[in-house]
Amino acid sequence: MWVLFYQIFCYLVFSYSILLMASYALLVLMSRQAQNQLDINVPDDETIKYMMQGSPLTPAVSIIAPAFNEEVTIIDNVNSLLKIDYPDYEIVIVNDASTDRTMELLINEYSLVEVPYDIAMRVPSKPIKRVLKSTDERYSKIIVVDKEHGGRKADGSNAGINVCSNKYFVCTDVDCIIEPMALYRMMWLVINSHKPVIGVGATMLMSNGCIVEDGRVTEAHVPNAVFPMFQQLEYLRSFFIGKLGWSRINALPNISGGFGLFDTDIAVKSGGYDTTSMAEDVDLMLRMVTYMNNNGFEYQLAQVPKVCCWTEGPSNLKSLSRQRTRWARGLFEIVVNHSKLFFNPSYGVIGGIMLPYIFIFEFIAPILELLGMIFLIYFTVKGGVNWNTSTIVFGMIYSFSLFMTSFVILSDVKTKAVDWKYKRVSYLKLVFASFIEPFMYHPIVTYCSLVGYWRYIRNKAAVWTPIQRTGVKKK
Repeated sequence: MWVLFYQIFCYLVFSYSILLMASYALLVLMSRQAQNQLDINVPDDETIKYMMQGSPLTPAVSIIAPAFNEEVTIIDNVNSLLKIDYPDYEIVIVNDASTDRTMELLINEYSLVEVPYDIAMRVPSKPIKRVLKSTDERYSKIIVVDKEHGGRKADGSNAGINVCSNKYFVCTDVDCIIEPMALYRMMWLVINSHKPVIGVGATMLMSNGCIVEDGRVTEAHVPNAVFPMFQQLEYLRSFFIGKLGWSRINALPNISGGFGLFDTDIAVKSGGYDTTSMAEDVDLMLRMVTYMNNNGFEYQLAQVPKVCCWTEGPSNLKSLSRQRTRWARGLFEIVVNHSKLFFNPSYGVIGGIMLPYIFIFEFIAPILELLGMIFLIYFTVKGGVNWNTSTIVFGMIYSFSLFMTSFVILSDVKTKAVDWKYKRVSYLKLVFASFIEPFMYHPIVTYCSLVGYWRYIRNKAAVWTPIQRTGVKKK
């Protein structure tokens, strides 16, 4: 009986793997189509800037950056925001009751004083204690919101929405370093779309190991630290294949909380960020999509293939585990809270195709891997494993993984996702990482996913715990 059950399970895993690889191959094709379309419709940065900077039709943007205990990087990252090249934008830093010197550093560096401010509580957030602005004209773009501790980033983001004054807002992490042309790249897709654009995602890479000068990344390097190097590889696949591919059919899986642009009015009508969610970025996008579909409105979700943001990834196992456990718990929340969208073609390609894909190939995958490992151990002890067949299947999956890595590296070289190429040694690091990732990094991610699922099932309390920052290299 057990032997028959094991054989059925093996056929199931084999079929699952074939379907997964076929879906990845299809995403590769879709991502190339999306890139080719963007190459035709999107000019170079200088042309975009020339056409937008003097136009009265260029929309203003609010940049919202929640901060909790970010004293290591707060000044560098606010300086990065100040270096953004865009005609009209404001910076809303939300201090979520930090217990370190975050607020003190902001006040001293930017000459901040408390000002009267009329706040409309359009979306729920913890009470705002005060609003500060600079007495120095150089920092007139900066608004600092000092609020009671909300416990999660979503609460800080909502406080920023309540204070911001523009039609579009960008939500980012305060540890991120933004490319100067980032807003131009995102807003070009907004103003040149035939449908109302409710959200724009942007490509992000690791800032670990990069050289930063005056709030800008001046030299791009693949991280030397092991975990950020693996995450760099993961980000390349996610943005250059996954998100870009899904954007081809207007089914973006999510707009990253690290750097994403939203229509303020639609976000407010959708209720803002869910302050109880651990996947606030995906949750907001899906509620905006639900709102548009329920009201019969057309909409567009867009993705920028060029790098717009650099973020510091977790550099140690403890921080990585916290991050991935939180992400997995957030995925479980999405499956439960938005269950009516899954396998529901009434919500377009997102409900009928993209979310079923997420459920089958991302949500179920760690559970299937756990069962596979249990069966493998059991039948190895019993002597019932066909090692020849197992080796062939593993080799097929491993080879396909190396192909995906080669594709994203070549895509980076071809499309010049950053304005300069990585040095040859950086690409060699990525190739090396791809060979050992299935044995070293993937098991950790799978384990953390299972822990996140278990914590959600047990309803264990979760809080916003930022990763430990080490800062960036400077000239």
